[in-house]
Order: sequence, then structure tokens, then C-alpha cells
Amino acid sequence: MSHDAVALLADAPDRRALIAALAAAGPDLRVRLVADGAVVELRDGDDRVVASLQAAQRLALSSEAERLLSDGIADDLPAQPYWVEARGAELPDADTAGVVGRFVRDLAGRLGGEVWEPDSALVRGAPFLEGATDHPAVTALTERAAVVVQDRPLVPMSPWIVDAMARHGRRGLRLQVVTPSTSRLTHALHSVLRSAAARWVVQTPEGSYYDGLSGVPLRWDGREAFTVDGDARAGGPPEAFRADDADRGHQLHVDLNVEHPADNGLVLGASVELLAERLGGAPPAVWGTAEPFAQEWRRAVFTRTARNRAPGQTWAAFSGPAEGLREDGVRPFAGTVRVSRTAFGVREAITFAVGFAEGEEPDLSALPPLVGELTERDVLRTMTVRRSGGRADLTYAPHWAGLPLPVGMAVGQEAVAAIGTGRALGAPVRPLPFGPPMTPAFWYQVGTGVEDDSWVRFRELMAHLHPDGGDAGAGDGSGPREGRGAPADSPGGGVGGVPADGTAPSP
Repeated sequence: MSHDAVALLADAPDRRALIAALAAAGPDLRVRLVADGAVVELRDGDDRVVASLQAAQRLALSSEAERLLSDGIADDLPAQPYWVEARGAELPDADTAGVVGRFVRDLAGRLGGEVWEPDSALVRGAPFLEGATDHPAVTALTERAAVVVQDRPLVPMSPWIVDAMARHGRRGLRLQVVTPSTSRLTHALHSVLRSAAARWVVQTPEGSYYDGLSGVPLRWDGREAFTVDGDARAGGPPEAFRADDADRGHQLHVDLNVEHPADNGLVLGASVELLAERLGGAPPAVWGTAEPFAQEWRRAVFTRTARNRAPGQTWAAFSGPAEGLREDGVRPFAGTVRVSRTAFGVREAITFAVGFAEGEEPDLSALPPLVGELTERDVLRTMTVRRSGGRADLTYAPHWAGLPLPVGMAVGQEAVAAIGTGRALGAPVRPLPFGPPMTPAFWYQVGTGVEDDSWVRFRELMAHLHPDGGDAGAGDGSGPREGRGAPADSPGGGVGGVPADGTAPSP
């Protein structure tokens, strides 16, 4: 279990301020620098990690702090605050919450700024939620899993979690994130926990546990960590998993694969911008490899990051719109992008989600022109579009929001050629062609995302296009699965598209 605290500072912390804040946190604790100085560990006399402190990072936009810490921070933050995060381990004989609280309060008092300390909602006392490991994010390690415990209202894809995935993913361990039932996930972390190599574990107010995506009851196992509780499963999902009024909006989800020839002049991110502008009404605002997203969206900077990590994969996430663009026709959106080398060039595997409040409807007429533009740019491989219930702000609570339903699928020119143009034209769903008549791309509109039989039509379409059961490369094509569904772009040895080969960043 962890105790998290964040200082949002007006000025960058200098050496003197940091030393004073460390002394205020715990004068009897020893200081150790790790990750090339990016993380400071505070250890007690038994060499246990009592708390870990991240180096300050300057946010490009203060709205990113408001997005992640909306509960309990002031509205008059500096335009570009410095974010300093501290984590305390759950040690029964140490006041770790006090340690991290004193650290961030001393920093804010010296440098000016705000302090965020969430109220605790987890039920204490479970032995597997206590203790510390050699990693600041991981509370417990078993033979099969690394367990991260997060006791905060909105749980982000933090640098702590990204680094834990990279370190323990290389060893083949699964990621499990434990939260109270009052917590929500950001889109970036939710996309990762949908992987078959991960699990969202939710604690009820009574102290039992369930899968936050499926509602399946869970129990602790010393080897597997949290696993399905076969005895409790017959009773169905717990009360806490039932739908909530706040989840009655809608979300449109796009999984897009584009590919470019390898070229020294290639600049990535154009397809991300196209999705954001056509479906969200504005370009992306910020991006990063962990949350908070510290960088303004710049295609050249994103490209340079991916180029520096080649031939390894690069995973990043983005969100928008910028604060000043939140007006009619502009909606909240978020997504991820994974860049990898292929035998033919450079591929961007993009997930994109845009939120709608209850009573609002997505403009599905924007989808065919989007396919046409991607075809004209000669980058489209596959695209699938689904609609689901959920919060308009693109955060995810551990409640039932209904099954995602397919809207349609696009197949690029190379895929159509592999299928055969005649067969692609004769599909049970009539296609809309784009591009040259002899080498077209096709858009198949299955429905509007509300029809109960849309999965039946989608499976029939997939069976026709790939009668041998081959992968279309446009999602798994299998429809909903119980509680998870590994993204189509998940690489081996990673979680949810985040590589476990050392290319993920250290905190």
C-alpha cells in the first residue's frame, strides 16, 4: 500500500530546498540516490525503503495537474508548475504518510505552491497490502506478479508504474494494481490494465476484492497474487460493481494501425493529429511516456524520442484538448501510440478515445472521410471503431458500463489486396471504397454502436474476410471477453503495448 503526496511548486527546487525538505521529512532517515539521481530513497535503520521521491518535472500546462489532481488543489496554479511526487510504503511501525507529507509541505512552504495529499480509502490490515520491496511502486512480489497498491481518487500511469512494468515485465511477472472501489483510472492506465498480462484489483468497503473490468470476485494467492475466487464467483459481481450514474455517458474508441516507409525525413504523429482534430475537434495538448504528461504536443519532439529509442519500441500517451480550446464541438479525448519497426517500415499503432456526455451522440459521419484521408496519405492498414458506455471525461470507475459494440472497420489497400478485391466486395457488410478503383481501401459500417446484434455482424464480416481464421490486424475480432481484452498492438513481454525490453523510461 502507498501513501502518495504531490507538491506543485512555483519555482524549481534547488539543492538547499531539497536538503531542508529531506531533513524535515525524517532527520533519522538515510538518503540514497537511484535511477541516476532521478529518484531519492529514504531508508530507515533496517535499510527498508520508507519513502521514495521523484525529481521535479516542469509541466507544460497547469491543466495537466488539474486533470490528475482535480480533488483538493487550488484553481490559481502557476502556468507551468513543477511537479514533485513522493510515495511512502505501508509499514506498520513507521509513519510513512507523515514522512511524505512533511517533505512536500516543507518544499511548498519554501518555494511557493500547492500540496496535494489524498484521503485514504483502502481498508488497512491485509498483510499482502503491507510492506516494501526494492522498487518504490511495488508493495508485494510473488512468483507470478508484481502488486502495486494505489490509494488515491484518480490513479495515473505514473513513472513509478511504467518503471515497475519494465523491470518486472522482463522477468515475466504480471502487473496487478490494487485500488479502493472509489478510485478511477486514467485512460492511459486503463488501456494497460486491459492486457491479459495485467489486472485491476478493486477492494470493496467490506474488504473483499473483485476485478475492476469484469466484476469477477478475486482472492489472494501466495503464488499468483490476486486470482479468480471460484467459490465467490457463483454469487455474481459485488454491489460495488453495479453501474453508477456518473458512467452514463458514451465513448467512441478507435484502434488505428498506420505504416510509413522508413525515411530519414519521416515525422510521426500526423495520424494522431488527424484523429484528434476530426473526432475531438482540436489537436492534442500534451503527451508523454508517463503521467503527468509534461510535454506539449510537438510531432518533431515525439519523432525524435522514437528515433532515439529505435530499433526498440516507443510507447507514449496523449490527451486534449488544451484548456483554452474547451468549447462547443471540442470534446475530451485521450489515446496511446506505439511506434515500432517492421519489415516494411515504421508502424504507429494508435488507440484513441473521445468522450460524450449523457444525451450527446458521436458524429459517425466523420468516419468515412477519415478513412478517405488516411487512404489518400497511403498509410492506412487497419482501423476498428467501437462505442461503449462510460464517463465523458475518459476516466474509468470499477463499475459495469455495458459491453463495447462495434461501429465499423476499415481495411487498407495492402490488406484488401491480400484478401482479394472480389472477396472484400462480396462481404456481408457492404463496403464503401476509397482510393484507386483497382487498389481500393474499404470502410465497413457495421452499425451505430447501439445495436444488440452488431457483434454478430462483425464476426460474420471477419469470418468472410478471413475464412481461414487469419488475423485481420484490426483488433482481435472476437468481441467482448470477460474482464479484459489485450489490445491488438500488445507486444510480447510487455503490458498493454508498453514494451518490457528496457525502452520504457525510468522514473
